[in-house]
Amino acid sequence: MKGRPEGSIIRNRLIAILQRVRTSYGYELYKLYKEIFGNVHIRTIYYNLKKGIEKEEIIVVNVARELGDYSWGDEVEKVYYSVGPYANQTLSKKDVEKINEIKNKENNIKIDWKKEVTNIVNQYRKEFNDYKERYEKLSNQGKKLLKQRLEEKYKKIKKYSSDKISENDLNTLIKDSNPQTL
Repeated sequence: MKGRPEGSIIRNRLIAILQRVRTSYGYELYKLYKEIFGNVHIRTIYYNLKKGIEKEEIIVVNVARELGDYSWGDEVEKVYYSVGPYANQTLSKKDVEKINEIKNKENNIKIDWKKEVTNIVNQYRKEFNDYKERYEKLSNQGKKLLKQRLEEKYKKIKKYSSDKISENDLNTLIKDSNPQTL
């Protein structure tokens, strides 16, 4: 396969750190990453957070403004991140052991998981409806590939949401979006 491989070891490590600490903001993730894995540029961390959001491997769960005495002013905006539904991390045992040594830091951030899962399901539903609209125009192979991708996303959303909202709420959200019905 030509070109740059898909994925990023840094993004995978950030996802693993987020799985350990549940939620965190960018600078805190930078400090944790640097403490565990050594030197990394803060721009690299923010780039990988942004890329993770695009790929829905990482989600933004809160944006908080805090007052303080900073070199740039008296206010800071902290964007809190958490693991998204499509996070698939593959790390070496050595990296996993290092991450497991992190002391569990709980942020006092209240997350409205129903709202977050609803946003994820709405994004999925757009893809599902787009697929239904284009169904007749697609080749057999195109139909098969898109249906497989939708089934995979559907399963990941169900798995991701199972411990965040009740099963009844989830079933209400994703009704009429099961790829098996196509």
